[in-house]
Amino acid sequence: MKKLIIGLSIVVVALIISFISSDFTLLYKITGAIAIISLIVSALLSGAFLDGDRLGRNLQSESKEDRNQRFSLTNSILLIGLPNLLISVVSYFLMK
Repeated sequence: MKKLIIGLSIVVVALIISFISSDFTLLYKITGAIAIISLIVSALLSGAFLDGDRLGRNLQSESKEDRNQRFSLTNSILLIGLPNLLISVVSYFLMK
């Protein structure tokens, strides 16, 4: 739950920045960039870009605690990026 609040806080900061600058396209640019970065980082951490053999060897060589910690970090980053992704898509289509 804390991670979603962090993600929503980033959205609020982006909204304040776009309101102060009177450029509401900044809202979907800032939140979209954060969403893309969080998706890429979480995919890298989860091993989504690895082939099956390499992923299997990595999973065998790491301990269960390390794997759980890595997946926890991946989920945290995704939860931070989720509100940003949602707001960026919605604001993009509303401002078009």
